[in-house]
Amino acid sequence: MVAIAARDLLVLRRDWKSTVTFSFFFPLAFLGLFGGLIGENLGAGLPFSFLQFALVGMAACMMAQYTMMNVTSLVQERETGFTQEIFVAPVSRFSIISGKILGGSAAGLIQITPFFFVAWAFGAPLTWGLVSGILWVAPVGLVLGGAMGVLLAGIFATSPKAVDQAVIMVMFPQMFLSGAVIPISHSNGALEVLVRLMPATYLVDLMRATAYRGTSVYAPLQLYAPWVDLVVLLAVSTAFFIAGTLLFASRERSR
Repeated sequence: MVAIAARDLLVLRRDWKSTVTFSFFFPLAFLGLFGGLIGENLGAGLPFSFLQFALVGMAACMMAQYTMMNVTSLVQERETGFTQEIFVAPVSRFSIISGKILGGSAAGLIQITPFFFVAWAFGAPLTWGLVSGILWVAPVGLVLGGAMGVLLAGIFATSPKAVDQAVIMVMFPQMFLSGAVIPISHSNGALEVLVRLMPATYLVDLMRATAYRGTSVYAPLQLYAPWVDLVVLLAVSTAFFIAGTLLFASRERSR
C-alpha cells in the first residue's frame, strides 16, 4: 500500500507543471469567475458570503474529483502493463486498491491547496474555523472520491478514454445538484430526488456543518444532521469500494 501510494506522489512530482496548471484552472474558472460573478450580482442579499459558501462546496467536490481521477489512472496504467505487474503479486487485491486510494488521496489533498489562494485573492473571508472545518472532513471526501474512482475503473476497465469521460459525467452534475455552488434547500419534485441521490450532496452538507459550526448561518445552510451525512457517506464509500475492487479484479483475471 505504501509503495503504491508513494509511486503516485512521485508521478505527481514528475508532472508538476501540468498538475499546477490544472489545479489552478478549476478554482479560477468556477470559484473566481463563476462564483465571483454570482456573488457580486446575485449574492448581495444573502446572509452569508457567497464566495465563502462556494469555496466550501467546491473544495468538497474537487477533493472527490481529484482523488477519483488519480484512482482511475489504474485503467491507463493497464495499457502499459503496470496494473498486471502489481496484480500478479501474492497480496490482497483490496490492499492494492487501498494503496491506490491512499496515494490518490494524498495527491488530491495537495491539488486542492490552490482553492484557498484563489479564494483569498478574490476576497473570500477565510477564517481558521472555516479552513479547519474543511480539513476535518477532507478524509471523508477523499475516501468517497477514491471509492467512486474504483467503481468507475471496474466498470470501464478496458477503456481509458471511457473512464475519463465517466469521471466528468459523474462529477459535473454533482457540482450543481449537490449545492456546492447553488443553494438547493428549497428543491422539490424531480430535482429534490436527484439532490438526495447525489453522494456529493452529503459530503458538501457535512463539510458546511463543520465549517459553519457555531455561526448564525449554520442552521439555514444545513440539509441533514451531520451524523446522517457521515453514515450515508461511509455506507456509500464502502459499497463502491467493495464492488469496484471485485469488478476490477475479475476483469484483470479474465484478460
